[in-house]
Amino acid sequence: MAERPSLRLRLALCAGVLLAATGFHPVAEDPQFISDEQGRALILHGINVSSSTKDDPLRMPWVEQPDVARLAEDFGFNFARFLLQWDALEPQPGVYDEDYLDRVAERLAWFADAGIYVVLDMHQDVYGKYDSEGRGPIGYNGAPPWAFLAEGGAFARDPSNWFLDYLDDAVMNAFDNFWDHATHPELQDRYAAAWAHVATRFRDDPNVLGYDLMNEPWAGTAVYGGLAAIEAFDSGAYQAFLERCIATIRAVDADGWIFYEPRAAGPNDGQRSYIGVLADPRSGEPRLAYFPHYYSLGPDITGMWDPEDDSLERWAASRKTEIDLQVAPMLIGEWGTGRHVTNWREYLEAAARMADHTTSGWTYWEYGLGGWGPVDAQRNETETADVLVRAYPQRVAGTPSLVDYDPEQRVLRLEFEAKSGVMGPTEIYVPVARRYPEGFELATSDPDGTWSTSWDAGREILSYSADPASAQHALEIRPVPEPGALAGGLAALAALAARGRKRHRIGS
Repeated sequence: MAERPSLRLRLALCAGVLLAATGFHPVAEDPQFISDEQGRALILHGINVSSSTKDDPLRMPWVEQPDVARLAEDFGFNFARFLLQWDALEPQPGVYDEDYLDRVAERLAWFADAGIYVVLDMHQDVYGKYDSEGRGPIGYNGAPPWAFLAEGGAFARDPSNWFLDYLDDAVMNAFDNFWDHATHPELQDRYAAAWAHVATRFRDDPNVLGYDLMNEPWAGTAVYGGLAAIEAFDSGAYQAFLERCIATIRAVDADGWIFYEPRAAGPNDGQRSYIGVLADPRSGEPRLAYFPHYYSLGPDITGMWDPEDDSLERWAASRKTEIDLQVAPMLIGEWGTGRHVTNWREYLEAAARMADHTTSGWTYWEYGLGGWGPVDAQRNETETADVLVRAYPQRVAGTPSLVDYDPEQRVLRLEFEAKSGVMGPTEIYVPVARRYPEGFELATSDPDGTWSTSWDAGREILSYSADPASAQHALEIRPVPEPGALAGGLAALAALAARGRKRHRIGS
């Protein structure tokens, strides 16, 4: 990868076509995409790497270089969320472990070799392992002991659900002290400075897309105060923290994308966040990206996914409200479930399709040996891999207005508008070996003689060079019809029917 991805792309989605073609999902009025060095919109599919970081003595994930290469080669991923641990980065106030960052850098080079963008995630769960009194283990991972001001009694884990451990008094006090910048300014100031140190180290790595400021922030005792307290936390202490981190990072890196999340409790399942409009002090257009998580409570609580569950629509509607306010690219930082959940496949398929319609990408939770991920303890593929590997456009030479992949029909629909200054072809990942062993057919709205394609069999990438004189482009990829069968219609091309339908077949 040559150069850090640059300016955002503004677009207006064709909501009417989306409603007609794929069912209702709220779509932002002015959604954004991160773009690459040629101005093409990036659509990013990938995975979190990985939960194993949390308890590893060196705070490193289990993966080796071949495991990273596999993400692109076997699964078609172009994106990863790489977990960092504050306790490993800054074991003492203002003292950074450069050996730790060297280990991170070694692994980031593996992702660069695989052509995978990375966002660095400062991960925490239940604040941290040990408090400043040396008592523990109290939390799970994240803050170093010196930054864990618990002021509470002995910690007792709740065996029913790990997330309930956030309600422990010691954990609550630690979060309250962290958010109270007036009383404990050293906590947030050191946290922001740690981010600046990371940004200084990795700002020139072309595949490091940016920085995810904090994993699943917890509001502390504000959760007991009802909606008014939650709104005050989001727009007050939490927004001030985000702005503090943004300003500190911008002092050393003007170009990296800064990703931020809403608090976890509530928004993960579809409730609103109340963060106000964030400013980016960099010169030029902002480079702030919204990175919420999506988890329906149903699978966690009941062990099943109900197809009538409305959390997908609630989540998309809440995020639409927020992103219309922020006018920033939105991607999903975490989503997923275990294969023990009833209807797990339907749940993942529905979530992935919702993400197609409402976001510009995602990182699945997570790349582990077993659990929810695409490989098991022996590194063999799981059934989850078969859900996550999907045809999708990775780089779009314009402003996308529709992305939809139908896993049952194996049909990908893409519409985009021409944009001045964009260079290079549209690049589409088409998993031929897995999805189209008989070959696939490309249909386009562009007139004969005005477009061309090339096929990279090794990467399974179809490059499409569009008619530069056309303002609108519509593409469809579907399996080659069986002999004697009629080719399916293309609903997304209905408005462009006068131009006709052009087909291009590529064999297996």
